[in-house]
Amino acid sequence: MAGRVRQPGGPEEAGSDRPSTSAPLRETVERLLEVAAAQPGLSGAEVYGERSVSRRIRVFKGGVEQLSAARRTGVGLRVFREGAVGYAYSSDTTPASLTELVRRAAAHAQVTQPDPHAVMPVPGAAPQELVLFSADFEKVPDAQKIRLALEAEAAALAYDPRITLVEHTVYVDADAEVVLVSTAGTDGAYRVDSCYLFLNCHAEQDGRVETGIAYSVGRDPALLDPVACGREAAERAVRLLGAKPCPSTKGTVILEPFVAAAVVGVLGSALTADAVQKGRSLFAALEGQAVASELVNLVDDGLDPCGLNSAPFDGEGVPCRRTPLIEAGKLRGFLHDTYTAHKAGRQSTGNGLRGSYQSPPSVRPTNLILGGRTTSLPDIVASMERGVLVTDAVGVHSGVNPVSGEFSVGISGLLIESGRVAQPLREVTLAGDIQGMLKDIVALGDDARWVPSGSVYTPSVVIEGMTVGGT
Repeated sequence: MAGRVRQPGGPEEAGSDRPSTSAPLRETVERLLEVAAAQPGLSGAEVYGERSVSRRIRVFKGGVEQLSAARRTGVGLRVFREGAVGYAYSSDTTPASLTELVRRAAAHAQVTQPDPHAVMPVPGAAPQELVLFSADFEKVPDAQKIRLALEAEAAALAYDPRITLVEHTVYVDADAEVVLVSTAGTDGAYRVDSCYLFLNCHAEQDGRVETGIAYSVGRDPALLDPVACGREAAERAVRLLGAKPCPSTKGTVILEPFVAAAVVGVLGSALTADAVQKGRSLFAALEGQAVASELVNLVDDGLDPCGLNSAPFDGEGVPCRRTPLIEAGKLRGFLHDTYTAHKAGRQSTGNGLRGSYQSPPSVRPTNLILGGRTTSLPDIVASMERGVLVTDAVGVHSGVNPVSGEFSVGISGLLIESGRVAQPLREVTLAGDIQGMLKDIVALGDDARWVPSGSVYTPSVVIEGMTVGGT
C-alpha cells in the first residue's frame, strides 16, 4: 500500500506545529492505520479519530431539571480496493478491536460496487491555522454554566408580566478534538469548542398563547449573554400576542434572520455538487448565470473563526476554504468533496464533512454567509407602505421542492402599514419559488447574526412580490 505513517516520538515529531490533541487519540489512529496498511489487497486507507466531551444543562422554574455529561471517543476507517470503498467504525480502541475493524472495512469493500470516482483524497496545500477553542473552556465550573441558564430564564420572566412560562432553558457545550491520517500522507489534528444558550418561552393574553425563541452562541461560556437571550425570547413571544390572519395580499416581505437562515440552508443543499449531479438541484446547468438580485453574495466559509462548522480541514483532510457560490447575483460554482470533484473534473472545495466518526464524509456546506450592501432595518420598515415582517416559518426545508424551487409554508409575523407595525399575524402562508424570491430581493438589513441551525450568518432579507395567503 502506498504511503507511510508518521511514527509518534520519531524525528518528525520534534518541533511539530500540530495543534495540541491528546496523545492516546493520536496513538490510536496511527496504530489503526498501521494495521490497515498491512492488510493485503487494499490500495489505501484513511483513519478519522474523534474525542468529545459534551454537557447539557436544563433549568425550569429556577431549579436544575437536568445536568448530563457525555464522553465519546471513536475511530472511523475508510479503505479503498480497486475502486471500491469500505467503511467501518468503533468506539472500542483495544488492539483486538482495531484488527477486527480493519477486517470489517475490508470485507465491506469486497462487496461494494467499484466506482471510478471513488478515489482516495490526496493532501494538497497545508491547512490554514485556526484557533477554534478557548484555553479557559475546561476551567469553567458547572455552577457558572447553571447560573447562565438561570439568568436567561429569569430575564425572560422579568421582561413582561404576560410571559407565563419559560418552557425550555438549555445550556449546551462541547469540547472536541479530531485527528485524521491516511496512507496518502494526510496528517492533521485540531480542537474545537462551542457552547450555546437556547430559550423557548410562552406569552399569554386573553387565553391565547404565543411562543418566542432565542439563542446565544459562542466558543466560551464567558461570551454568552444570558440576559439579552432571555429578553429576546420574551420579546419575540410578546409581540405576537393578539395575532390573527390578514387578508391575502401580494407585496413586500421581510424575512428575519431566523427565517432567512432556513431559506439559506435550502440554498446550501441545492448548491452541493452531489445534488446537481443527481439532478436534485434547481441550480443545475445555471453556473455563470444570474440567479439572484445583484445585492446577493453567498459564500461557504469553512475558515470563519466564528462559524460553528469551521475547521482547518474537512473530513477527508482537504483544507477548508472560502468558496464563493453567488457573487453579485451570479452563480459561481458548487460545493465539492473528493468524489464529486473527481466526477466533475474539478478540485474539492473542502466540503467533505462528517457528522461523527460513525459516518464517512459527504459533501455539505460548512458555514453559509449571506452578505452585501445593507440598509438600516428600521429605515426599511419605515419605507414600506404595506408588507409583512416574517418572524417564523414552519417547514421551510420540507416545504420546498428541491428541483422546481416552489414552496408554500405557514408563517407568523407582523403586518406593516404606512411604515408601522399594524398587527401581529398568524395562520397565514407564504408562497412562491426560490428562483423568483432570489431575483426579487431588494434590500438586506443591518442585523446580520449567526443562526446555529446549520451554521448560517445572515441579515434580514427584503423581497418584493411575495404572495401572502390569509383570509
